Amino acid sequence: FLPRHIGILYALLPENDQPTGPLRQYLIEAAIQSKPLLTSRVFSYDNFSSVLPAPYHIVESENNGNNNNNRLIITPTIPLDQVGMDEEFGSTALATPFGPISSEVLTRELPSYTLPIYTILGLSGATGCAFTHSLVIPLDVVKTKAQTNPEEYSNLVQGAGKIIQEEGWSGLLTGAEATLAGYFWYGLSVYPSYTFFKRYLGNSLCSLDWSIAHGDTIALVAGALAAVVASLGLTPLEAARIRVVADPQQYKPMGLGGTLRAIANDKWTRLYAGLPSLLTRQVIFGSVKFLAFERACDAIYHASPGLRDSTWTTLGVSLIAGGFSGALSSIVSQPADSVLTYVSQSNGDLTVLEACQVIVKEEGVGSLFRGLGSRCLWAGSIIAGQFLLYDIFRSLFGVTTNDLSQVFRVDI
Repeated sequence: FLPRHIGILYALLPENDQPTGPLRQYLIEAAIQSKPLLTSRVFSYDNFSSVLPAPYHIVESENNGNNNNNRLIITPTIPLDQVGMDEEFGSTALATPFGPISSEVLTRELPSYTLPIYTILGLSGATGCAFTHSLVIPLDVVKTKAQTNPEEYSNLVQGAGKIIQEEGWSGLLTGAEATLAGYFWYGLSVYPSYTFFKRYLGNSLCSLDWSIAHGDTIALVAGALAAVVASLGLTPLEAARIRVVADPQQYKPMGLGGTLRAIANDKWTRLYAGLPSLLTRQVIFGSVKFLAFERACDAIYHASPGLRDSTWTTLGVSLIAGGFSGALSSIVSQPADSVLTYVSQSNGDLTVLEACQVIVKEEGVGSLFRGLGSRCLWAGSIIAGQFLLYDIFRSLFGVTTNDLSQVFRVDI
């Protein structure tokens, strides 16, 4: 069975490119090892022809009368102009019983990432992040309350009820202004930055072979660098949000601008007191988020390749993979999130390391994971929505997955 396939594959090649020597040597060795008495029958190509569609068969073409150098051909030949394929496939195409093949290697130019492309990615990310975070502001408020005052806010349901009782339903939207502004900037910066750094690291800084072998490393580094860019604008807004949620009576009437001025208090560096902690949280969260999302998508498509064929199914994959990546990222970055909250409460008087030591000493290691359940629900929801809306808006703006792909994928 195998020699038949080899013969057919060789016969599909142009005559001058057929490796007749290795073919004959293989057939002779195969015949000697399996059925020595049938060696003379190896060079009868009836068996090869039997697996071809009628009326095609394989024969040896004469080559200056030297049978040792005869080539394999499939007859009858199929001129391209007779089947209407010459214009579609070009003069380099070769007709075969199975369809046209090209004598040239298939190539594709790498997509060009222009400023308009990065702008579209930023607007898509900003829209997705701002919208999804607006939906989970109540969860974020309860989570922050649980971290700043664990004695009074023990769990998600109890904490939400207490907030409604004391502050009314509007209490669940405390800090909404800072949240929307902060995560609009986050989406605007992190998605195009990740795409830029991943492309730069994979195509320019590192060799192609190394990039292919260390794709996960490149994704982690690109996600971390993108998180650094996003954190520079997010830090002051996150500090303002935490202040408003922790002490709404003092800071809520001030608005976002007033809260930022109050934190600065004649020293603008106070706005960045939580930067080391926020960087730690966002670098961990961002790098794991992108890598987990891409690998979850790969696993889903590997299990069900047909999901790529429909727009709705691909969006569903983005939703599921985004939820998984958000939950996983929240688990590994939870300690940094707890320290960030503590640093913000201390008015910048404690460093990240000092705040971590105080928390562990006073409340134990477990306190670093306080509010993990609500944060997993919060992160899983928003990251799933982010990737879903990011793909939707990116497509609406005319940027498809193929426009961004660094891989030439051919479906057969």
